[in-house]
Amino acid sequence: MKTIKTLPEFATLSELEINAALDAYDDSVEEEPSSCGGGEENEPTSESPVVAEVFRLIRAYTDRMNTLITEAKAENKEISENFLADLFAFEPEAPIERIAFDFVTDAVLDEEEDED
Repeated sequence: MKTIKTLPEFATLSELEINAALDAYDDSVEEEPSSCGGGEENEPTSESPVVAEVFRLIRAYTDRMNTLITEAKAENKEISENFLADLFAFEPEAPIERIAFDFVTDAVLDEEEDED
């Protein structure tokens, strides 16, 4: 996870600026019908570089988590009970990284709750 970094032009944005861009994006897609509430059909446009960067980071964190899980399974290793705790202990440096990582961890936790 430590190798996933935001592009330099987004590193100094505040959480307020990032959330304002995400809110504006959310408002723009709320009007559009969605087949199952989110996903690739709601990819941001180039008009919102901040949102595009958040989406890029979300994909990168998700891909990295999937790779770690796949590698563990390929080596016939059990995924430890501390796997999620270890992942969630990661502290992103930039606010935009933190927001993107929070989206991923929230989705993982939601999925864990659905399985229970």
